[in-house]
Amino acid sequence: MTKWRLISDPPADGPANMALDEAILERAAASPVEPTLRLYGWETATLSLGSRQPASGSHELGWLLDRGLGLVRRPTGGRAVLHEHERTYAVVARLDAPPFDGGVIATYRTLAATLVRALELLGLPARAGDAPSDPGPGADPVCFARPGPLEIEVDGRKVIGSAQLRRRGAFLQHGSILLRADAARWSAAIGREADPAAFAGIEDLLGRRVRVDELDAALVAAFEERLGARFERAEYGDAERLRAAELRCWKYDSGAWTFEGRIGERERRWGTGIGS
Repeated sequence: MTKWRLISDPPADGPANMALDEAILERAAASPVEPTLRLYGWETATLSLGSRQPASGSHELGWLLDRGLGLVRRPTGGRAVLHEHERTYAVVARLDAPPFDGGVIATYRTLAATLVRALELLGLPARAGDAPSDPGPGADPVCFARPGPLEIEVDGRKVIGSAQLRRRGAFLQHGSILLRADAARWSAAIGREADPAAFAGIEDLLGRRVRVDELDAALVAAFEERLGARFERAEYGDAERLRAAELRCWKYDSGAWTFEGRIGERERRWGTGIGS
């Protein structure tokens, strides 16, 4: 059994959620610490873009705000995700100790098997593809437009989409676990038609409501079973909270990052460790 830190957060806005994920990653990159599983929600529907995804294919912030949606750019790659009716997981761990001391594909595969097991515990016959791939610049800009390799699906419909970032001997992988799928809402947020046959929520597939604590319990049990995790509920350290506040200020609330995927000069002066 390996000691893990479990953090279960109340819903927050997009910049706060992304800043906390990155602050946890920086903590792990700076010193040998226990892995962290963070589970959280979003206080308002938010469209997130991958770190290198052009914002030109998405609606302007004003359009989103008029409809009560937020916009944020993730530190990880991948494509656009509408965070609504979902539960988000984030795993942060060192890369110099099992079970994450293999390559990128090995890490994806390990976590995919764990996520599949969590859905099995809820009663869903989930599966994952064989290996990750880069969809390329001409790919569909919507994350849930199609199941991808090593992403989680049930009966050919994607239910969990994930993305990963590695930094100085540590990694962050976070992903969206759909509870309910609303193709019309996704189409409105993305600005293009979303195929309702391509993705589904676990409530849609089970035909019943799934409580957040029920889903969290399945995730924890799967991590314990598959990875030998021994969880201890924890809070953020003071340094993590401070770093998350800094990251929000100079990065995730920044138009330069949100719309262009770059750190602006003003933010560069404010930040510490930018570009690392």
